Amino acid sequence: MNITDNFSLDYIINNLGITYIYKLRHGVINKLKGPQDYYEVTDADIGFLTEDNIFVSLVKHFGEAYQLGNGFDAEEFAIDFKSFKELSLESAGYEPQMFLDRYKKRTGKFYTWNFEKKDFEEITNRKFLKRQRRKVKSNLDILKMYDKVRETIIAQDEQVKQILASVYKNQRIVNSSLDDESMCKLKENIIVYGPTGTGKTEILTQIAKLCDVPIVIEDITSFSETGYVGRDVSEMLSDLYNAAGMDIEFAERGILVIDEFDKLAEGSSNGNGDGPSRSGVQRSLLKLLDGGVIGFREDYSDGDLIDFNTSKLTVVALGAFSGIKKNDDYNDVSTRDFTDYGIMREVMGRFSKLVAMNCFSRDDYRKILLDSKLSPINTYKNLFDELGINFSYDDSLIEYIIDEAIALDLGARSLKTVFDGIISDYLFDIFADNMKEIYLKVPTDKRKSYAAKKKASDSRKSIGFH
Repeated sequence: MNITDNFSLDYIINNLGITYIYKLRHGVINKLKGPQDYYEVTDADIGFLTEDNIFVSLVKHFGEAYQLGNGFDAEEFAIDFKSFKELSLESAGYEPQMFLDRYKKRTGKFYTWNFEKKDFEEITNRKFLKRQRRKVKSNLDILKMYDKVRETIIAQDEQVKQILASVYKNQRIVNSSLDDESMCKLKENIIVYGPTGTGKTEILTQIAKLCDVPIVIEDITSFSETGYVGRDVSEMLSDLYNAAGMDIEFAERGILVIDEFDKLAEGSSNGNGDGPSRSGVQRSLLKLLDGGVIGFREDYSDGDLIDFNTSKLTVVALGAFSGIKKNDDYNDVSTRDFTDYGIMREVMGRFSKLVAMNCFSRDDYRKILLDSKLSPINTYKNLFDELGINFSYDDSLIEYIIDEAIALDLGARSLKTVFDGIISDYLFDIFADNMKEIYLKVPTDKRKSYAAKKKASDSRKSIGFH
């Protein structure tokens, strides 16, 4: 079939574009959201789109066509078509012909779908489909960054300052002309420890956003020593690589957050049998912390082997480490307390900064609730403004929420849990468009009160019941 019999050359050129093929994956791309389905760009084809939403390939199967959205199994693939005009606008205002010339120069050949084999045939390199190389910002204003983080993080001013200073220093180092060995000597790895819900994760997330670098938050409890059942430590680097849009240089400048770090210590010195496995994971982290080249598989098991240079990587370990508290706080904690707790001396030697988070006072809870941009009251207010709903509350509600949050004892997360419980009774009518105004008061049903339950539990314990 000669395609120009049905379509003029002008028509083809005017409707020329690229189809991106997205393969369905399942995994953790955001720790806070957990495992989820997501699409990863795997291949592309070049052709043109007809008025009937048919994409006609101009690659190997000349003149063969498939309909967008229907040519592949919906459970495996999604398809997106963009014209060169759209792509040109996305690429810094290139004229279409300039973009087309650039595309040909960088790619040369293309991928195409083999209709008989039901598989892709590779006739180009994959690099065109990966994110264009990112430049890490070099003109960051640390004072503005500090003020920005404090808009969401309350009662941790000194902690924000210390963590930001270390990450900022690391980014200045990786932007320098220093060699890898010098970078490793100057770069800081950080341990941030303290009660749950005090902002450890959020501080790092905000800083990564301001620095415009990729970040992944890994739960260390899902990892195991190489050769054992469980995720391998090198997969952390694969996750960061994917978070960086498969740009390895961009990924190497990112932030790797190892959450639940204290779980590697628990049981390692009390003879319960978990010690060797957890010690093995600690040993697996040494090379990553030292700064060196670690290989990982692009697709975790059967993809290309990629080398990741960790010399520029910022590693931050997070944990409650409740067992090292002294007098109900974390003052006067030293490196010795961590090694006594079960973190190997070799591992602790790779962390040059320790940052203890503050425990919250009642006044801190009030400030978080009223002043933080991420407090449940302020985030729900933004939502209700968007929905055109007038939202207000009784002043006594604030004290009630604080009492409940303190009883729940989950830090700032407690505020959201309590507020979600209060607002949940209204959500159906809100989304059913039955309400245009909300005025929240202290709930009268005490059966759901965390404070009441805690008081009852304490009373039972005081008279000998458990």
